[in-house]
Amino acid sequence: MRLPKYVLIDDIQYKIKEVNHRKLQLSNEDLQSEIFGDTRYKPACIRICDGMASDVTKITLVHEIIHAVLHERGFEKQNEDEAMVDGLAHALRMLAKQNPELIKEVLS
Repeated sequence: MRLPKYVLIDDIQYKIKEVNHRKLQLSNEDLQSEIFGDTRYKPACIRICDGMASDVTKITLVHEIIHAVLHERGFEKQNEDEAMVDGLAHALRMLAKQNPELIKEVLS
């Protein structure tokens, strides 16, 4: 999957970068689980692990975009809830996948 170069979130341009798995893991060494992506708020950058299957890449990108949206809207407590963010990412991805006409009409 070819990732977009950036995404606009509340007029903030977040760069989207693919990085290798080792670099992503080392930068998140304080976390207990394997990391497939992360969001850095001050440099406005979303990093996605390269070499993943297309569907995994897509859901990881949606997951990280949700983190950025929550941060920009000031929902820091909710932003720390990984289960909620992951659930929303999967639900939004399926909504878009199963209802392309709805998404086109409502979000464009």
